[in-house]
Amino acid sequence: MSIFKSSNVINSILNQSKLNVENSGKSAAYLVVHRCISLCNILQRSHYDSLGLTPGATQNDIKQAYYKLSKLYHPDKNKGCDNAADKFRSITEAYEVLGNYRLRKLYDKGILHTAGRQYAQHQPVEREPEEDDPQTRFYKKRMTRAHVPTASGRTPIYDFDEWSRNHYGKNFERKKAADAKFRAKAERESQIDSHVLQGYVVYAMVGVAMFYGLILLNERSHDTPKAQERTSDDKK
Repeated sequence: MSIFKSSNVINSILNQSKLNVENSGKSAAYLVVHRCISLCNILQRSHYDSLGLTPGATQNDIKQAYYKLSKLYHPDKNKGCDNAADKFRSITEAYEVLGNYRLRKLYDKGILHTAGRQYAQHQPVEREPEEDDPQTRFYKKRMTRAHVPTASGRTPIYDFDEWSRNHYGKNFERKKAADAKFRAKAERESQIDSHVLQGYVVYAMVGVAMFYGLILLNERSHDTPKAQERTSDDKK
């Protein structure tokens, strides 16, 4: 009898273990399926979707979107938020591709499906043929020095102040020059108007003086005959 009870206990333990294994297997399968679905959603989400743009966006639109979203979802401002960290990572990866004109062209053609940093590490560096003309070399060097590099995303914290200075500095200088030109033009027009007004005043004063001069001459001409008439009357 005791042997029968022991066998029942062992069978119950085995059945419970079997159920636990089956349940754990189902949980593991569910996690795998869920992860696969999440991965598919991530792969289907394009870099343009990460930045909230369309494929027709300009390079300037891409820079502004990255600047705005990276400040919003930066880990320093969202500590402990995994969703913000994932969002910031996708934004950075999107800008690494779309912020580079050459990589963006490959991505739009469907050739590039990975992040720009990993792709760029495995790409051979194409060297441009050297120019024989010294003037061409000079201008090429100047253009290379004047070019503002795009963000590489290799550092977790991006210098937003430096980016804004590079991005908005030229616009500010152009606006400042336009304002100075407008003020100079307004000042010249004001000086011209003042000179014209002064000319009108001078002409008016000369006209008034000539008018009074004519009146005086007319009065003198009337006084002279009267004097002659008086002298003739006295002689009589």
